[in-house]
Amino acid sequence: MINIQNKLVSDLPVLEIVKEHLSEEALPTIFFYHGWEGYKERVLEEAYILAEKDFRVILPDIYNHGERKRTTTQDPMTFWELVGQSVNEFPRIVDFYVEKNKAIADRIGVAGLSMGGIITSAILTQFDWVKSVSILMGSPSPIELTQWILKNNQIDSNLDERVKNQDFVDQKLKELVPISLNLQAEKIAGRSVYFWHGLSDDVVPAELTKDFVEKNKKTDYGKNISLELTAGVGHTVPGNIIKQMAHHFVDNL
Repeated sequence: MINIQNKLVSDLPVLEIVKEHLSEEALPTIFFYHGWEGYKERVLEEAYILAEKDFRVILPDIYNHGERKRTTTQDPMTFWELVGQSVNEFPRIVDFYVEKNKAIADRIGVAGLSMGGIITSAILTQFDWVKSVSILMGSPSPIELTQWILKNNQIDSNLDERVKNQDFVDQKLKELVPISLNLQAEKIAGRSVYFWHGLSDDVVPAELTKDFVEKNKKTDYGKNISLELTAGVGHTVPGNIIKQMAHHFVDNL
């Protein structure tokens, strides 16, 4: 039997998913992040499949999502603030489980889809003790992604005057440098990184991920990067890819 528990960890709401007979053991632990306008319960399928492989899985609610929701609508210009806040909160949640002897400190994995995949990529730039990650339809290139979003009118300038102010946009892009994996790919440092993207994704373009992998996969630090692309799939993760992600962690965590 697999247990699902609501918990408050350092005042942060999470779901913990683990096999009942393993619940008190120190386990390799995976932290899985949901997408924009989602919530932790939306990624229970992914968590369940991972838990079946004997991992402890932790699903945080990102700020202003799920139990932490404070406004009825999301401001697209706060997207990167939410990413940065999640990166800052991540070690607090990890420390809780390591100190409780529920997580193995050198067997920590991170995964996420869409915004959660972007958070996962950003986490790689900050914490060298994360062992393995899976990035599903995310992007390692936040500056280029933002430029693509603005160019393709994903943020309506008629609704948000701020995007017409180039100084404002330039400052926001500059703030993304510290969490830009593409600008510091050497921080991968040989760790296993599994990317997946649908080639018909019109929300987060696959090209940015393809370019990053092609540039870095033949280096010593990038030798354990893998990329899987699926033709005809948009901004959604097929069930077979969730299983592939689980196999990645079985082999690398």
